[in-house]
Amino acid sequence: MLHRRFSVIKLWPHVKAAEDEVIERLKIAANSLNVECLVVDSFARLIHPPHTQLTQDDVDFVLSLHFETPKQFDVFSFVTLWNPLQFYYERGYRKFTRHLLTHDDFLSCASASGDDQVLRHISDDPMRDGPHFQFYPTLSGPIMEPATGDRKLFYAGINWERMGKGPGRHEGLLSLLDGSGDLRLYGPKIFAGVDVWEGYKSYVGPVPFDGVSIVRLIHSAGIALVLSSDAHHQSEMMSCRIFESAAAGAVIICDENPFARRRFGDSLLYIDTTLPPEEAYGQLRSRLDWIKSEPAKSLQMAKRAQEVFRENFRLDIFLERIYRELPERKNKLEGLYAPKRGEETVCAVFLMPEYRLDLLERHIATCRAQKNVALRGILAMDDRDAGIFAPHVRSRIGESSVPLEVVPVHFTERRADGSLKRRRTAGEVITEVLGSLPEREDCVCIVAPNERLFSDHLSALLRTLQDSEGAGCAWSDMLVARGSGDDEHADLSDDPDAGCLADARPIGCGRFLFRLSALDPRLRTALPYLDAFAMHLLFGTSKSVPSRRCTIVCAGTDDGAKPAPVVPADLEREILIDFSPGVFRGKPRTGTEGRLSASQWLAAMTPEEKTKLAVELAHAVPFPAFVKTLLFGAYRLWFRFYSRFFRRSGAPSK
Repeated sequence: MLHRRFSVIKLWPHVKAAEDEVIERLKIAANSLNVECLVVDSFARLIHPPHTQLTQDDVDFVLSLHFETPKQFDVFSFVTLWNPLQFYYERGYRKFTRHLLTHDDFLSCASASGDDQVLRHISDDPMRDGPHFQFYPTLSGPIMEPATGDRKLFYAGINWERMGKGPGRHEGLLSLLDGSGDLRLYGPKIFAGVDVWEGYKSYVGPVPFDGVSIVRLIHSAGIALVLSSDAHHQSEMMSCRIFESAAAGAVIICDENPFARRRFGDSLLYIDTTLPPEEAYGQLRSRLDWIKSEPAKSLQMAKRAQEVFRENFRLDIFLERIYRELPERKNKLEGLYAPKRGEETVCAVFLMPEYRLDLLERHIATCRAQKNVALRGILAMDDRDAGIFAPHVRSRIGESSVPLEVVPVHFTERRADGSLKRRRTAGEVITEVLGSLPEREDCVCIVAPNERLFSDHLSALLRTLQDSEGAGCAWSDMLVARGSGDDEHADLSDDPDAGCLADARPIGCGRFLFRLSALDPRLRTALPYLDAFAMHLLFGTSKSVPSRRCTIVCAGTDDGAKPAPVVPADLEREILIDFSPGVFRGKPRTGTEGRLSASQWLAAMTPEEKTKLAVELAHAVPFPAFVKTLLFGAYRLWFRFYSRFFRRSGAPSK
């Protein structure tokens, strides 16, 4: 059953941007369809107090208007494909394209470039489908009677290019128009601390982002100038200006964007903005003169453009179609990643090294949310906590009706008086948990205390394993939530690398689903001795396959909040190399977009490795042999003196 309610993300809560106008228009269109539109932040929390976290029980879907952030909530999501390819390239193509793919479905604006960007990535993925619905940055009203108004040329924009101290978009053409007296220029006066329209005599002022004011101002001017960026032109995408100008009933002068030609035809007047500004201005001047000399014909053009808009581009048309077909669409997409063999079981082990009520509720909610999977849940509590709190925990689980049972696990070793002797390694805990599982279990997922699984997480991972019979592990992309308040965000971790043994890159736990029959029996010789890198061992020694979905959030921790290491990191690395040198001896890769930088690479090396590297680099310097002999001899003398001094003084030698 549909709730007749959806939410839209306001990405920059403290900045007024074009997305705010789209949001207001969504509210108007939704209201006309008896649908409620709620505004949320990037975590799907209401932007106004009490900042409630929305769930699938509250809204039918969440709409993301921008690629800036990945999906960070467990609600069906759409993302609009409204940004030209060039925008991704300029800001980080790989990163932001991956953000698109974290969403459940895509809304097309009929740009082959925009659609193909997604289709390239999912073309060989049987669990994904390309865009089905069309959706444009348009509006449903007000729609005003066509008129030539004051026969002034309306133009509006943020002119954000000026924030980089460079020329604004179409600056040459607009400067020539500014001196003609025919231009009415609107937009924010100050944006990000920059006077973006400084020097323009035709500047009137800002336009309220209320969904209606700009249409009325265009109607009053009577003529609208619709200009695309080079990136929009190349991607054959149109901004909202063409749609609001048609709704305003204005005569439209547009650049040669192929979208406009294809969809609006001869209902618009065109100019070639690729020409030098003086020539483009000459074309524009002749169009203005024609409009003023032929008011009746101009009005007929405005009427035809508005008819195209009414029939094809009203926002309520697209929103109504989404709601009409949404149940069927969700069922189709869900079927793509539902397990093929429902009898296969998954055991989810929720780790609770110390009893906390908030952690208990999160694990219960995660367990309850899982769909389309035969699930057995285990709440692994510290044995001391289980002895105290197990009755309350079992009572709460019973009230929740979730398939979750309490199993005491030795997270710690304690003395006879109950005081803490030591924290056991993560590998010891996992070894105990795996050893306690009955043989009837097919697969296991170990969920850390700081992790939350989306409702399709386990089903998608199981389907991935079923589609890859030779694999012993399936894994998903992961979000790492960081910061708080205005700085709260989530970074996408889309490529777990078992061979990268740097503490700065959490690999996660719950993102992996292991086929129990495929786990190497020899793991017991290494796993109990590992702590920070226990999951590296399990994942790195398994034949794995990705689900290509992002279905888990991991709360990042500050260094000060991390528990003290039980095993030195250097020793853990040596143990991993002992077990599987082919996987763990390789050098960490360098580069950008999730790879280690040179400084991070060095930080991950042991002191012995750094010494060897320094010696090799020294030998590689093209000095004559006798010079190298003198230099290395001097170094040996200095090192002997240095070592004796620190041994005598008792000071540390590092």
